[in-house]
Amino acid sequence: MRARLTILLSLVSVLSLSAGAAAETVAKPSLGDLSKPRDAGIRYGQAAGMAAVCLDMKPTQKAEALATSFTGSDLEKFKVQAETVLQSWKKTLTCAHKADPNPCRLAHQMSCMEGYKEIGPGGTVAPGLVEMTKAQ
Repeated sequence: MRARLTILLSLVSVLSLSAGAAAETVAKPSLGDLSKPRDAGIRYGQAAGMAAVCLDMKPTQKAEALATSFTGSDLEKFKVQAETVLQSWKKTLTCAHKADPNPCRLAHQMSCMEGYKEIGPGGTVAPGLVEMTKAQ
């Protein structure tokens, strides 16, 4: 039971980072303004994280071009956010439940589905940052 709670908390952490403002009130930012280095870094990290965790996903050229949009301190803000989000995704790869591997698998699937809804081709937050490499 404790192991399932741990994976559930990990899932909530990843989803809250990747979901951005999905559950936030209207007064808060959507984290989808790719002209802002923080928002762009978050979404770039999400695309890179999905490529690391999700089956047959890769960042698009649009995602790869985000880093070239910034210079100086804005580029540093972008990099910090991107690395923070990417590391959160990568952390889920260490998930291990010897008795029941399903919670880890489900956490990955749910995170990937939510991320694809947000930044996939028809994304609700920042569309076109990730794509499938082959038909599913």
